[in-house]
Amino acid sequence: MKYLKKLIGQHIDIDEKEWEELTSLFKKVHIKKGQTISHAGDVFKDFYFIKSGLARSYFTDLNGKDFTWQIYFRGKSKYGLNHFMDDSVSYYENEPSMLTFETLEDSEFYLISLYEMDNFLSRKDKKWEHLTRIWLHDTYFTSTYKRVLSLMSEKVEKRYDRLLLEYPNIFTRVKSYHIATFLGIAPQTLSKLKK
Repeated sequence: MKYLKKLIGQHIDIDEKEWEELTSLFKKVHIKKGQTISHAGDVFKDFYFIKSGLARSYFTDLNGKDFTWQIYFRGKSKYGLNHFMDDSVSYYENEPSMLTFETLEDSEFYLISLYEMDNFLSRKDKKWEHLTRIWLHDTYFTSTYKRVLSLMSEKVEKRYDRLLLEYPNIFTRVKSYHIATFLGIAPQTLSKLKK
């Protein structure tokens, strides 16, 4: 959890008492490769911080084809905040998630319920609210905004170049099929781009 403390410390000062109170709410969970963490149709109620491993979220269209929405891992990326995994839209609207979450490697997470996290943050001072706003903006709004606009307006080559810029080592860990669906292209098109 030292890495989480470092991430928090980049935006707000946190004392040991606050840190101990926050970390006491998390539990460490191990999830084997290929396990479903949450199914589409369920209300997503937890917040996962990745300690190690690899996971993805995806949705399935009416024809049964799945499309990768996001890839989650601890590691270097241009924006860096892809190691928080949740579907807070599902939670806050109390609506079934459209996404399924699964592990792509044996993975270890620090897990906290979104209810407990909200309860913790609501009892704290404004600095925690500030941190929440920064992470919501950086993690969700900015990345989702750019991703949707990219899918709608950029040519395939540009999306591929952006992916390599943002996640330079992605091909060493993620199957090409998942990367292709993340980019919104056929696996054959991805093979041509890689060449």
